[in-house]
Amino acid sequence: MTAQPTNKPHQWLNMIKKFEQDIRIVMAFMTRIPVPYPLDTEGRPTSRNLAEAAWSFPLIGILVGFVSATVLVIGFYLSLPLYVCALLAIVSSILVTGALHEDGLADVADGFGGSHDPERKLEIMKDSRVGSYGVLALAISVLMRTLLLGSLLSLAQLSPLGADNYQWAILIQIFAIYISAHMIGRGLAPLMMSHLPLAKKSGMAATAAKPKLRSSYGSLLLTLFFLFLFLPPLSVLIVLVSNVLMILFLSWLTMRQIGGYTGDVLGTAVQLCEIVTYLALLSYIA
Repeated sequence: MTAQPTNKPHQWLNMIKKFEQDIRIVMAFMTRIPVPYPLDTEGRPTSRNLAEAAWSFPLIGILVGFVSATVLVIGFYLSLPLYVCALLAIVSSILVTGALHEDGLADVADGFGGSHDPERKLEIMKDSRVGSYGVLALAISVLMRTLLLGSLLSLAQLSPLGADNYQWAILIQIFAIYISAHMIGRGLAPLMMSHLPLAKKSGMAATAAKPKLRSSYGSLLLTLFFLFLFLPPLSVLIVLVSNVLMILFLSWLTMRQIGGYTGDVLGTAVQLCEIVTYLALLSYIA
C-alpha cells in the first residue's frame, strides 16, 4: 500500500494566513495605521471577523505602546521637561489609535452619569456630542497619565551623576512598563466580551460579535507571556491582580448601569487598565 500524502504543510500555511489576517483586521479597527483589509483566496474580503481575531488584541497594544514609548524616550534624551515627554507620548498614542478608547471613556462617563434609566444611558452614550462628565473624564485621564509617566521618568533623571548604565536600565524598565500598560487592557477586554452580555443589539460591540472562549483566553495567555517577558515576576503579579480587580469592578458597574457591555465600555477598560498599571508599578518601584 502506498502512503497517503499529508496536508500538514498546507494546514500550517492556512494557520499562518489566518493569524496574519486577524492581526490586520484588528490593526485596521484599533489603529489609524493604513493597512489593506485582508482578502481571501478569491480576492473577496475575508469572512473572519473581529471576534475571531480577539486573541491578537494584546499584539496591537504592544505596537501602540512601542510607538509612543519611543516618543517618550526620544523626548527624554532631547532633555525636554519630563511632563512634556509624557504628554507627547500620550498624544502619539492618541494619534495612532484615533482616540478610539478616549472616545469610549467619554461616552461611558456621560452615559453613566447622565441618567438613572438604562435605556437613556445607552442613548446618551450613542450621542456623538460630549457632555460635562465626558470632558472631565478625558481631562482626568490625560492628566493622570501625564503625571504618572512623568513621575516614572523622574526615576531615570534621578540616576547617579555619570551612571549612564543605570539610567539606561531605568529607561528600559519604563519602556517595558509603558508597553505593558497599553497591552494589558487590550488583552483583558476579550474576557469581558466573552463573559458579559451585550447591552444592545446594535453598535460596534454587536457588529464585532462575541469571541469564543478559546479566542478570549488566547488573548489572556498571550498577555501573560509578554508580561513575564517584559517585567519581573513580582511586577507581573502586581499588575495582573490590580487590573483583574479593576476589570471585575468595571464589569459589575456596567451590569448595574446598562445590563451589559458596549464598545465604549471596552474602550474605558483599556484606558483604566493603563492608568492602574502605572499606579500599581509606580507605588511598587518608588
